[in-house]
Amino acid sequence: MKIIHAIVLLGLVFFSANLIVADDDKDKKEATPEVRLQAAKEAMSTHTNIAILYVKGLVCPSCGIGVSKNLSRMKGVDKKRFKRGIEMDVKTQLVKIALNGKTGLDKKDILERVDDAGFVAIEEYKLHDDHLDVHRFGAGASTEVIHHLKK
Repeated sequence: MKIIHAIVLLGLVFFSANLIVADDDKDKKEATPEVRLQAAKEAMSTHTNIAILYVKGLVCPSCGIGVSKNLSRMKGVDKKRFKRGIEMDVKTQLVKIALNGKTGLDKKDILERVDDAGFVAIEEYKLHDDHLDVHRFGAGASTEVIHHLKK
């Protein structure tokens, strides 16, 4: 009987702890588009050969574990850089992907892998000559330029 009480008590403690952690994440907000744009500009100026994504809802390090794992398995990711090729910033909801070549990543694959982790990839940031472009993902992995900013 004591074992059953201990198991029930342990289950209640575990369940309560999960509720507390979940409540902690509710007060975290998405970064503004201006904050993300500035962070992407800084990242593009300090790192070469990277892709940057805005992943909606990525507000805590533990919630991004699946995103990181899924994206690091993509063909074209340089696993020697960052942490297995991926660096996440939960303050800006940006994910940096280290690329191992000049070719980019397959957009449809990106969207599927992020979706599989329970999130949505909204935008991709690209350096174009001396401009930073923000491409919003659309249906069928199409993109639309929504910002065009001097570096």
